[in-house]
Amino acid sequence: MRLHYQRKRSLLYHSCGKSDNPITEEAFLECKLNGELHTFNNVTNANDPPAEETVHFVVIAGWEDADINKSPSFGIMMVSEENISEGTYHVAGGSSPELDGQYCLQLYDGENHVGTECFMGGRSSDTYFTLNITSIDDWGVKGTFSGLLRDADDNYIEVTDGKFSAPYNTNL
Repeated sequence: MRLHYQRKRSLLYHSCGKSDNPITEEAFLECKLNGELHTFNNVTNANDPPAEETVHFVVIAGWEDADINKSPSFGIMMVSEENISEGTYHVAGGSSPELDGQYCLQLYDGENHVGTECFMGGRSSDTYFTLNITSIDDWGVKGTFSGLLRDADDNYIEVTDGKFSAPYNTNL
């Protein structure tokens, strides 16, 4: 199951931006993880702007620290054959909608990277994820989120009070 987490992590990182882009004042991503507030306000962004009128995917990500190679991160990914628009989307351990939230920690032994631990929720069994898109326009995506995420060892993290304002990559 860790391979699945790694594959998703790579997709989020690849789709979500460049580490040398400045963050705009409007960009933020924050939530409580097991009741503790975390801010992922470094390089907070969404995917590239949609290339067509129908929006088929939304990816949002941010990192807690400026060094994104070592920083904890949070990402949201939604893919749909239907148009994604303002509204609430929810999934609880099923395959539809294709919606996942993910919190990842980089693991180090001294200066050596030894792995990544990811908590994922939405389509994974015994998890759920809710995404409320309040705005999706030429600038980017804004909204709220919550969920229950699980790692490969069946440890859980409850996500509450999540909110974001993420510009498209080209707006950074």
